[in-house]
Amino acid sequence: MTRLYKFITLAALLVLTSCSDWLKEDSPDLLIPKDVAEFQAVLYGEGYPNRSQSYTGLYSQFTTTCDFVHMMTDDVQVMTKSDSRSTLMEGDDDYGLSEGRGAFTWAQDLEYYDVNYGCFYRDRYTNIMACNIIIENAETMTGDPDRVASTVAQAYALRAWNYLWLVNLYAPPYNEETAATDMGVVIRLKSDIARDQPARNTMKEVYDQINADLDRSLELWEKAHFSRNIYLLSQRATYIIKCRAALYQGHWDDVIKYGTLLSESNWDLYNLSGLAKSSMTNVGSSGNYAFLDPDNNPEITFCYGGVTFSSNRFMGNIRLIKDATFAPSQEQEGDLLLMYEPGDQRRYAFFQQSREDGQGISDYRNAPNKSYIYNIHSQALRTSEALLSVAEAYAQRNTGNDQAEAIRLLNLLRMNRFTESTYQELTAADFSSQQKLLQFVRDERRREFCFEDIHRWVDLRRYGCPRIVHTYYASKNAAPEVYVLEKGDRNYTLELPQEELDFNKVIQTINRRVIEAGGLNNETE
Repeated sequence: MTRLYKFITLAALLVLTSCSDWLKEDSPDLLIPKDVAEFQAVLYGEGYPNRSQSYTGLYSQFTTTCDFVHMMTDDVQVMTKSDSRSTLMEGDDDYGLSEGRGAFTWAQDLEYYDVNYGCFYRDRYTNIMACNIIIENAETMTGDPDRVASTVAQAYALRAWNYLWLVNLYAPPYNEETAATDMGVVIRLKSDIARDQPARNTMKEVYDQINADLDRSLELWEKAHFSRNIYLLSQRATYIIKCRAALYQGHWDDVIKYGTLLSESNWDLYNLSGLAKSSMTNVGSSGNYAFLDPDNNPEITFCYGGVTFSSNRFMGNIRLIKDATFAPSQEQEGDLLLMYEPGDQRRYAFFQQSREDGQGISDYRNAPNKSYIYNIHSQALRTSEALLSVAEAYAQRNTGNDQAEAIRLLNLLRMNRFTESTYQELTAADFSSQQKLLQFVRDERRREFCFEDIHRWVDLRRYGCPRIVHTYYASKNAAPEVYVLEKGDRNYTLELPQEELDFNKVIQTINRRVIEAGGLNNETE
């Protein structure tokens, strides 16, 4: 048995355990490869967020381990409409309703409802461990220097990205003034199997590590082997992650700096303006469309997440509503689907369209379908993310020509999203204040990135954790149950999975509160 095979076998075993499991075990016989090709096999197999082993359901992909996050936002509701034309059995389309209830109602113990809750946390540390192996051996790795630089650059960027996810879910929202004392997440920078039970690092320490890793990655990309493989991180993709990290910290100058570096090689926006509504569907005879298809979408710099079946396991795909079911919010003022203006092609490119197929089946829930096609990856890093990050940075900084630059970028995006006959150029006269412009940018982010990654949830945290009201129905005829996530609520932060808490007895907890139906809680605040 080769040393590479031994190493990969161990890595595969680690994938099937939790992050706390690999902290508990020891392996003195571990053999480390030397050649860059061997390290690439480790990185591609274990360092990227596309593993399928964690999810216990039929369709295993990155989205299934984090799409519960969407359920906590203002982009989701429970619908109870029915349709007499349905050919489905009663109750056949309450897909994910009970499993998603915990996230939708911001339950104290989400893991009670969703068996896959711990997968996202576990997978991020598994990815981090693989990245640590690459980084630790960067100086002794043999092979073509360009390939070595590329491999190590990917590892640094991936490690930073994983910590960015972790700290924005399992730690309180970032606050520059208190970051030095606010709790973040545990930083692991070594691949050896540890037995310790560490406390959390501070928010500042976590972001310092993220920034250092991204800076080192960008240094290495300057001398790295260039690959056009859309399923591997690149310099351009790293610029997007760097923009995201700076945005989350409110470092507007850095957002603009790295977004500008990305734009020097063109934003490459996907032009939806001339597409017919009928062509933007993945059902019936034209069932081959998905917005996040890298073969058609030039703004995608990196695809990840594994083979997908639907954009959200809690919403299913084409089903009629005879029972209660989750759907994109679409019935009350301020709901997601009502945010799209007439002529906005994203309304059709991003959501399932109503249809008739000769069998009396239609869909009026408009389930999200950005990545519905079989055999494409479910998530992507897109240049439009950096574009809107830069627009927000200009609106926030608001000096000199910043307002004009923010409006210019908004127009650049929107002219590629609206039909030619409905597109109207924005001008400074459309915004009576800086706050109006900033709110418009934020609304554009909501429209553009709905049901992708964890964008909306993190944005809500960045915006001050606003009050959200969700009405839950256990079934079509059940009484409504109203739950309220209050402004600044501590349930905006997730608790660590129970397996981690069982192992690490000293790690700080969030102490999430119980939110009872009716918007009341069982404790005195």
